[in-house]
Amino acid sequence: MPKIEEPENADRRQQIIEAALKVFSTKGFHKATNKDIAEAAGGISPGLIYWYFKDKEDLFLSIIRERAAIFQLADHAEQLLGLPPREGLALVGRTYLSAFRVPGNVALLRMLVGEAVRFPQIGEMFFKLVGRRFLGFLSQYLQHQVDLGRLRPHDTMIAARSFLGMFVVNVIAREILRQPEALQTSDEQIVATAVDIFVSGLEPAQGAKDA
Repeated sequence: MPKIEEPENADRRQQIIEAALKVFSTKGFHKATNKDIAEAAGGISPGLIYWYFKDKEDLFLSIIRERAAIFQLADHAEQLLGLPPREGLALVGRTYLSAFRVPGNVALLRMLVGEAVRFPQIGEMFFKLVGRRFLGFLSQYLQHQVDLGRLRPHDTMIAARSFLGMFVVNVIAREILRQPEALQTSDEQIVATAVDIFVSGLEPAQGAKDA
């Protein structure tokens, strides 16, 4: 099959991704069809989707890869590993929250939450692609801080899930449930509170820090 020349290739691929995100977020992954996506992409041929993506699952995973900006931190380990806990975890929190300022990412979250409840394989797919990698990296960062004596020994994987969970709950309350008090809470308030609660619970006792 001959290669489509750029920039048409990249533009068309992005057009399909944007259309699929819109359709998936309204109809759900399993109910969405290639015809629906093709119509949302401006009336292109449904068969053209297979030129860029192997199947609907590949298209779904491509959306997650391109939209999940927070997981790019794992590609720049040195940027985070050199920071002390409060600075490093604040960077993680700000990056996560800023991802939902990008158009379409709230729709992605809504799609993931809805589909993962009804179809566990969607949650498994997401975790295999990005969750395991990011949580593993965050766990590695926390263990590094333990090794440096900045945090006390603990189960870093449980801690990584717990830390990220504080942000997930706030995002769902604000962006999906649209709770009035959550809508009035700024990103910096969420970051400052979450980091303070988390780090304060894991910092060594003063005597241990001075030893």
